[in-house]
Amino acid sequence: MMPTKAFPSLMIAGLTLAGLLASVEAAQPMLADEDCTRVLEQWATDAGAAPSAAVDTCRQQLAPAPVEESEAVDPMDALRRADLNPCDGADAAGSVLCWGPWAALAPAAGPEPLKSVDAPRGVDVVCRPELAEQCDADFLPLEPGIELPLGSCPPGTPCGFATVVDGVASHGEAEDTVFARFLLLPDGTAFTVDPEGFPLIVSVDAMGMVVTSRPDDWETLRANGRDGGEQSRVIARVLRDGDGEILLAADIWGHGAPASGAAQSGYFAWGTTTSAGSLEALRAAGASLMFTGPMSVDNGTTASVQVNFGGTTTWNGTWANPAYTFSAGGLVSGADLISQPGGFSANVVAPESFVQGALLGEQGVRALAHIIEVNVFDHGLVRDVGLLRELSPGPALPAGIGD
Repeated sequence: MMPTKAFPSLMIAGLTLAGLLASVEAAQPMLADEDCTRVLEQWATDAGAAPSAAVDTCRQQLAPAPVEESEAVDPMDALRRADLNPCDGADAAGSVLCWGPWAALAPAAGPEPLKSVDAPRGVDVVCRPELAEQCDADFLPLEPGIELPLGSCPPGTPCGFATVVDGVASHGEAEDTVFARFLLLPDGTAFTVDPEGFPLIVSVDAMGMVVTSRPDDWETLRANGRDGGEQSRVIARVLRDGDGEILLAADIWGHGAPASGAAQSGYFAWGTTTSAGSLEALRAAGASLMFTGPMSVDNGTTASVQVNFGGTTTWNGTWANPAYTFSAGGLVSGADLISQPGGFSANVVAPESFVQGALLGEQGVRALAHIIEVNVFDHGLVRDVGLLRELSPGPALPAGIGD
């Protein structure tokens, strides 16, 4: 039996957070909504503050009930329900589960679903001027035989991946989740999400932001903004340089239009890919780098990936969750990682699965952004995104490389 994890002793309405979580795990009566809101807020700033079962229970409890098509939305009733559902009230912008009273203002049929469009991805879509340099970066040719489902991330360029679901909760069934490329301004005030086959999602300009410290070397970024009928939000752990520019970021994004009830949200992992000079130096040194950390959609999953540089650079990794464990491996081309069907463990339906990632950062701040889409026997489909940090500094590179 695995040891029971000790959780922070945060006081909530006379109880400790540990006590509330224990009641969830013991399947005792449902927590009050305000208690669940605080559990989720604590979890958003510290992924280890609550077990995934407790987080999932509170997400389900606070999620707005589905509205029948025959029902009309009564604005006064919406105001009354604000006391019960944090997504319906004036303080929704302060909740990690949602932002703004979108659920109450949504049309009776619910949020507008993602609509597929026959438009090219990435570099050919219109981006905001401040993100144009990131959007217009030329994709470098891949080594023969390597195909990347979400396209390449050239060395030394901003790169990110994201999950996309309908609504504001960021979390959904794997079958209802799609992947996207993600770009973030280095100051954290704007972002774009580019789901393959769906319209580009562009945040509002100049979101207001607050950065707070954490006990580790990460910081917590909270950014929120409105522009007419649109609203955007980011809640992320970030690593910044001495000038305050974000080097690495991961976790929650959201964007929508309250008047129409249409909203999308999800999780992301973002940074700037490792430079070509650093990648070549790592190959020449025959270096091995180890990355590890939690996934974002289900932070009960811990990933560990080793990259082995050389004439042919390869990688292998494991993903461990209380409900399943699997392994995968593949090739590296430039900064891009992609799985190979023969690299999956026997409990994975390899033809229906892939792992794609990108090496980020330079010595001292290296990381790996990646997505997983795996069909695990006796468990089902898993779609997730994660930002993994280098476990220990790799070999020193020649002077001037990666500075």
